[in-house]
Amino acid sequence: MAAKELSEESGVPYSRIYNILTQLEKEKKWIHKEEESRPSRYFAKSPDEALVIAKNQYNETFDDHSKTIIHNLNPIYQSHDTPIKIALYIHRGRNVCLNRSLALINLARTSLYLCTTNYEFLDIFHDSIKKARARGVTDIRVLVEEETIKQHKDILLEYSEIAEIRYRDQLFGTSLVIDEGEKAFIVLSQKFFEKMSYFGVVTDHIAFGPAANYYFSYLYDTASEFKP
Repeated sequence: MAAKELSEESGVPYSRIYNILTQLEKEKKWIHKEEESRPSRYFAKSPDEALVIAKNQYNETFDDHSKTIIHNLNPIYQSHDTPIKIALYIHRGRNVCLNRSLALINLARTSLYLCTTNYEFLDIFHDSIKKARARGVTDIRVLVEEETIKQHKDILLEYSEIAEIRYRDQLFGTSLVIDEGEKAFIVLSQKFFEKMSYFGVVTDHIAFGPAANYYFSYLYDTASEFKP
């Protein structure tokens, strides 16, 4: 529509319509102006395009503010050697650790990363991970020890239908990371704590998930690809 038509349709006073149209075109970038027509006409961009534009603008603003905050506040924070108090949750026992792991798998929305030296976990987790894939979790990665390739190839063949699989030596324990570090859980089994059976660890510290995700990515990126 032309500005006058838009004013009449929207109820925005004609004295303000050009200011609003300029904001929508130049700042929000949600509409575009057809210069060739007289009077000029304005066209809305599609809702999905407008959302992408808005998200990008928000991210840019967030990044700019983040840099300012980090630059100004980090030196002050780091100058005070004060211990950070966090809640560390310990899960003891096989069933408790398995249930916690399965609950985490069921929460995954976009990605699911599993690193394990334990065949039992691979076997028990398979159906839940398969369901996660069916509901739209497409980024699924599994990292196992090289010994697993030799001893438990059948289960890995099943996983190869729903996940990317890699292997390497010198892994320990089991870790689950979902949604690129939003949540994580680490389990050590009898191999490490013989008298404690299964021993799971999670914390509410904001860095725990991203750190687990970073470490998994490092191990995974330097591992060998499993080829069925």
